[in-house]
Amino acid sequence: MAKNNDKLKEFREKIDSLDKEIVKAILARAEIASAIGEIKRENNDPIYRPDREKDVYEKILNLNVGPLPDKVLIAIYREIMSGSFSVEKGLSVGYLGPEGSFSHQAVRARFGASVEASEFPSIPEVFRAVETDKVDYGVVPVENSSEGLVNSTLDQFLVSDLNIYSEIYLKITLNLLGFEHDLHKIETLYGIKIANSQCRNWIAANLPHVQISETPSTSRAASIVAEKKEGCAAIASSIAAEIYGLDVIRESIEDMSGNSTRFLIIGKNQCPPTGNDKTSIVLSVPDKPGSLYSVLKPFFDKGINLSKVETRPTRRTSWEYNFFIDFHGHRKDPVIEEVLSVLKENTIYLRVLGSYPVSPPNP
Repeated sequence: MAKNNDKLKEFREKIDSLDKEIVKAILARAEIASAIGEIKRENNDPIYRPDREKDVYEKILNLNVGPLPDKVLIAIYREIMSGSFSVEKGLSVGYLGPEGSFSHQAVRARFGASVEASEFPSIPEVFRAVETDKVDYGVVPVENSSEGLVNSTLDQFLVSDLNIYSEIYLKITLNLLGFEHDLHKIETLYGIKIANSQCRNWIAANLPHVQISETPSTSRAASIVAEKKEGCAAIASSIAAEIYGLDVIRESIEDMSGNSTRFLIIGKNQCPPTGNDKTSIVLSVPDKPGSLYSVLKPFFDKGINLSKVETRPTRRTSWEYNFFIDFHGHRKDPVIEEVLSVLKENTIYLRVLGSYPVSPPNP
């Protein structure tokens, strides 16, 4: 026993020594980040660079020889980089609220906890906040793997000049939050309609006796339970549990695993090429035979992969549509420039919404 205690003391002393070196290195990194921030301000360059972020993470993962999994190392460095943003300038990000929403969680997933995050009540207001420089960037949902497109986001791109600067895929995990760990004591379950629906089978099997009360958001559900405390629970995100001081009674109670939401980071900047990029455009074509074929053919001719084609009414004329198209490549790639040039000749409206690094669709 004494020998084990000596070993334990030795290991703890080694950890204490390593912690000192780690803190020293983080602070030195922060000083350099601050100097970089000064240069960026002088040059009027953006603080957040998705291309640089991708490069940093790739280098970090190449250095990882274990035992930590890649996702753990990335999570650690995300907070280190978040701290760098705060000393470089003080990055501000707007998101679709309220606080504790999945959009808020997407902000945390990409920017960490050190950025200034501001909630807005609607997607149009997130766009307006970026346009009027209330925030540097906005984070808005655009697509859910089980529920489909967020049309409000697509519609905003038709009236806004903002660019898509990056994308985030967030795994949507619904949890049972509250203080009642004995499920039989839960009489009322609070949650937004869509979340309740996605957990229908779990609720029927585990809480068949509860009264379900719909709320305008998962965050509001969590806040109600935080106030009432007894006899109730909420269906919400893990970040809501953190914000409202709730226990996670059960994790991942959604009926279908693998549900994810794609979010867009919107801003006034354009992201440089990284070598693995995606471009989003919106266009409309004349109402005549072969119009759609004429805009899809250039992609086929150049061997460019289309990852998404969606339609939305133009609201100018009945039965006239805009096409939202995502494809692989960057707007500055020569082959993409050729395709865009051909598209201009065959469309009545064309706008490049942005080129940005590809993010993996399965977070």
